[in-house]
Amino acid sequence: METFTPDRLLYSVNSSAYALDCSRTILYDLMKAGLIKFVAFGNERRIPVEEVQRLAKEGIPSVPRAQKKSELL
Repeated sequence: METFTPDRLLYSVNSSAYALDCSRTILYDLMKAGLIKFVAFGNERRIPVEEVQRLAKEGIPSVPRAQKKSELL
């Protein structure tokens, strides 16, 4: 598994989830709701190190229930 080291500018969703001790699904839901910044490369997403550090400091916000992916389908 990829580990989190703050020497890179962008991190995969897997690495970010590992660093924040949360699930990938939570991060994807936050990206879809516009609550965290990310960079898209085709169909891959990367999260800036500043966002990971912000989430670690401020906590992971709750995704409003109506915006969860499972309820939008």
